[in-house]
Amino acid sequence: MRRGWALALSLLILAGGALLWLHSAHEPSAHRPSQTGITERPRARTSGGRSPTAAPREGEDAARSADTAQTFNQRLRCTQTRLFLKRAMPPQELALLCARRPLAVLQIEAPLAQAGDPHAMQVLGLIGNGGRCDFLSVASTLPNHRANMLALAQKNGATRQTMQRLDDLLAEEQQGPTAEELEACRQSNEVFRKLQPSMLQQVAGVLGRSLQALRGEDELDVEIEYARKTLLRGDAEAEETLANLLLQKGTPDSQAEAVTLLRDAADSSPSAKAALARCMLQGCPTPAPDSSGAHQLLVDAATSGDLFALMTLASPEHDVYPDLPAPERYAWGEFLQRLHEEGCFGVTDYATWATVPSRRPGLTALSPADAVLAQARAAELLGKPLDQTRARLGCD
Repeated sequence: MRRGWALALSLLILAGGALLWLHSAHEPSAHRPSQTGITERPRARTSGGRSPTAAPREGEDAARSADTAQTFNQRLRCTQTRLFLKRAMPPQELALLCARRPLAVLQIEAPLAQAGDPHAMQVLGLIGNGGRCDFLSVASTLPNHRANMLALAQKNGATRQTMQRLDDLLAEEQQGPTAEELEACRQSNEVFRKLQPSMLQQVAGVLGRSLQALRGEDELDVEIEYARKTLLRGDAEAEETLANLLLQKGTPDSQAEAVTLLRDAADSSPSAKAALARCMLQGCPTPAPDSSGAHQLLVDAATSGDLFALMTLASPEHDVYPDLPAPERYAWGEFLQRLHEEGCFGVTDYATWATVPSRRPGLTALSPADAVLAQARAAELLGKPLDQTRARLGCD
């Protein structure tokens, strides 16, 4: 088994995404949600702090450039919360989390989690930082962390604005979590601990076997069985969760089932669109004969703010779509660069983007004819589509 005794608990909250909380004690390097997650999870390398070929944009977007440290850091917290939770949460609760007031959210969500609401469990998993409250303070315990990060950003060619925003973020991180964040983390994890016995029994009841029997079975197979038995058709999030498990299974039958689920979920889920496009390009089990359908799915997902779709279109390091024309890839690279600059993907992504060198080719790598096409396509994307995507991600 891949994660031992934690299996049964993980299954109950699989659809809600709070699986992370249950496994973090056994997998300390796993992705953990955090209000202060700068060093917790790497992002794929897409763009650096400054495009090597783009002209400086001093004075452009003056209102955004005038963001105070507090408002920009709050934006990063908000976008990270949105990115983790996926499903929209009530605006008043999102505002409370952005303002670092998780206790008020916990009072709302804890009773719902106790009643078995998987989305509430996901919220508690976020507030509880994956079961590891000690990791909330990790940035404040690392010697020279702030100076090292700033040095990396400077070496990466970060703009003055990026350097200032990163310094402001690191200064906040260095202060560590607030007393309220630590208390909310502790209370959230206590709620989970009290729920464990009933959660275990519910898992066994759904699967019709004892927990002892389940511990001896392959975890992925059991996760798939549980997801199938609890699936409600029309629930795009649950359909996508089951599809991802089936893709991990990797057999022709499981891949075919996954594609069917992704087609249903893609009607309302940008990430399902991106996953379906990946299947069509790479093969689940065989690639689609024409990539145009996959391309449109990726474009739709990217303009909705799906980061995997954006990186697939923007980064030459993503070999999922090697046939994308160079002018189109350049334009999407500029599009993604703007979203990174505005902190549209949260705390961790912003810090990683600012400090990891870009490997995206610039205009000088293109032929003169392709360079003209690339600039025209970039200008098109950086108009209304960019504004719409910013609004969807909450960084407008």
